[in-house]
Amino acid sequence: MKIANSILLMGAGILASCASPAVPPSKAILAAEVAISNAEKIPVQTYGNTELMLARLRLESARKAVEDEDMVLAEQLAIESLLSAELAVAKTSLGKADLVSQDMKTQNKAIQQEMLRNRKISP
Repeated sequence: MKIANSILLMGAGILASCASPAVPPSKAILAAEVAISNAEKIPVQTYGNTELMLARLRLESARKAVEDEDMVLAEQLAIESLLSAELAVAKTSLGKADLVSQDMKTQNKAIQQEMLRNRKISP
């Protein structure tokens, strides 16, 4: 019985020594901050405003989770914040590309109409 108790205590001691203290997800939070900063430099208000707002909220929640010492949740929220900021940038790029595409279609149609008009005028 004493041997079993000794083994249990020794096992518990080994596990306790292997357990690392919770480390804040500094890299994930920094990455989210950088992504938000990059998104703010681009005018995302038209296309990615909702995603940028979510990114900011998730970053604040991640910071709160660090204060509450819930590092797993903090890292998850920081990653979600990063992804939301990147989505805001992607939606903005897509929206701008769509505007350019629509403008080119309009110009193409005008050129085609002009060519048809010139064809009718020429002898």
